[in-house]
Amino acid sequence: MNVSLNFRQLLIAALAAACFVPQTAEARKKDKDKDGCNTAYMAVAPDALPAKAEGERRMEHAAAVFMRTSNARINSKYKEGIDVSHYQGSIDWDEVVGGTPISYVYLKATEGASLVDKTYARNLAEARRVGLSVGSYHFYRPNVNWRQQFDNMVAVVKAEEQDLVPIIDIEHRGAVSAEAFIADLRAFIEKVTEHYGKKPLLYTYHNFYNRYLTGEFTDYHFMIARYRTDSPTLNDGKDYIMWQYTSTGSIPGIRGHVDRSKIMGNYSLSQVMM
Repeated sequence: MNVSLNFRQLLIAALAAACFVPQTAEARKKDKDKDGCNTAYMAVAPDALPAKAEGERRMEHAAAVFMRTSNARINSKYKEGIDVSHYQGSIDWDEVVGGTPISYVYLKATEGASLVDKTYARNLAEARRVGLSVGSYHFYRPNVNWRQQFDNMVAVVKAEEQDLVPIIDIEHRGAVSAEAFIADLRAFIEKVTEHYGKKPLLYTYHNFYNRYLTGEFTDYHFMIARYRTDSPTLNDGKDYIMWQYTSTGSIPGIRGHVDRSKIMGNYSLSQVMM
């Protein structure tokens, strides 16, 4: 009887010790998820997002389904977005997402051979922190050597920091011939495609496209600007993924006007994922 009692005491002690073995980090993470954290969100949270609770609280606006490839995130909650540059000054990104139904933003990064937008770095970090899908754009200058423009762009726009493919902003033909304009622009776009491994989105105005770009770059997606109530119609019948429908949008958190755009028809933001 004494031997049996001692055996039971030893067995109970062994089981108790096993229950208090320190948990691994992975075990604690799983327990935390089970105890009420948003497991679905954590599974797709990008490495670049801050881990602070305050940062996570501010991400509630972007609680839509996220798709993820590498560091890229696609916020599928809305079909509207904006683009900004230094002209918008210092932006309160928490106020932007708190008061506007948008899912994406394009930020001006570079222009020509040497210009870098002074607000780019801050806007990139802040827009991603609050849960927007973020892309960057380069303003193309036809009179400037395209190789120098490429070097400027890729030195600033890092693929691993982007959710969306870059935009090439094409608004001027410059003082070059029509043939040289298209040839240089094509060389630039192809080099950008090669560098990022994804085709950039091409941006231009409705009238500019119809005058200079009809029938060109047919295998690229376009964002077309036209500030009217009726959507753009392109002379060659080309479809486009986004319509920038106003340059005078008013959004909480941004002083002055801002460009607004929307995804067309059955297109989705995932089609321009980086």
